Amino acid sequence: MIIPQLQGNLNQEKFFIYAACDENYFDEFGRALISSIQQNSIVPLHLHLYNPRPDQLEFCRERLVSVTYENVSINDFTKASERWKSVPSDKTEKIRYDRIMTSITKGQDKSKAERMMKTYFACARFIRLAEIINSKKSVFLMDIDAIFRKELPKLSNHVDFYIYKNKKSDQFLAGGIYLTGSGNSFDFLQEYATMLRNEIENDYLYWSLDQDILDKIVPKYRYKELPFSMIDWNMEPNSYIWTAKGKRKELAIFINEQKKYRP
Repeated sequence: MIIPQLQGNLNQEKFFIYAACDENYFDEFGRALISSIQQNSIVPLHLHLYNPRPDQLEFCRERLVSVTYENVSINDFTKASERWKSVPSDKTEKIRYDRIMTSITKGQDKSKAERMMKTYFACARFIRLAEIINSKKSVFLMDIDAIFRKELPKLSNHVDFYIYKNKKSDQFLAGGIYLTGSGNSFDFLQEYATMLRNEIENDYLYWSLDQDILDKIVPKYRYKELPFSMIDWNMEPNSYIWTAKGKRKELAIFINEQKKYRP
């Protein structure tokens, strides 16, 4: 597919928070995240939006949230979905096919193309960030389905970035990445974005593509573990951020916390 034209601008000069979502997740999580950040932090927010409505862009303008956005169609993912029309004979491809089918069931998607579009949303946020920042920018990337609860700690810039590694899956998690803006921080983001872009432009999409590439390139750089309290899905009372991974979106503790910040 041809990646759509980027619209909007980054209006942040210093350290900022970055997240991305489509129009549906904006309504479900975005507004509350904006409010929670602005009530609990002095750090500004930049959002990248997919297919935003005019009222959503206006909400961001009123809240002084920096915004970039793009428009995509389900039809853009026809070729990517056709690649997975039948069960592959190759073992690795079969694993990826199974991931797609499992995620379609869990996400109640109407088609493979819808899952391909959601995969694009998960991947393109890194491509867009790489387009709008320079080598000196420090930024904290977080998932949109989260609540920001208190000011982030300042982490040392003696490494390229901080990222959390899930002990159970032994995977690095893209839901919380702290780029320090020093060393090879920008090179890491550029390499990640380039590899993602190449796969997308070749219509090679599958659920967890962003995860697989991340696991491949992180060890090449200087990194430290991101404090779990900055990506906490266990909803501990002293954590900086509560992240609602998977079914945790339905937990009463998260829903009640989110209600505090709904405009």
